Amino acid sequence: MNEKLKNIENDDFCFENRFLLDLRYSSGALNITLSSTEENKGDEIQIVFDWIHSFRVTDEGDLLKLQDELNGKMIVGIYIVEGSEYLTWFNNQSANIHDNDEIVNYLIVTSEDVIEVLSSVSPSIVCC
Repeated sequence: MNEKLKNIENDDFCFENRFLLDLRYSSGALNITLSSTEENKGDEIQIVFDWIHSFRVTDEGDLLKLQDELNGKMIVGIYIVEGSEYLTWFNNQSANIHDNDEIVNYLIVTSEDVIEVLSSVSPSIVCC
């Protein structure tokens, strides 16, 4: 495995103890809402991708091999995956029609879920 995680530094938001509250996909856009509790609606973080190519959501407990391969480097937060196997799979499936696109594999790790997003645009992160 050649995947490496590059942490996206963000001093404005704390991803610790966050869980996936809501995920909405519509017309190519993806809106991910994270919260520390279901009741505390004022403590939400929204990660918005205006355009995505693909995404997947996996329970973090089902990614034991990935966690082992990353030697504990996958902790809560948001990352860019360098050498992404998911992006390689996507390019293969799309017959490499996106070779000239700058597609990035974003990895969002919460307390319970891991969300991977392939996007040509950077996400906006806002506190609600």
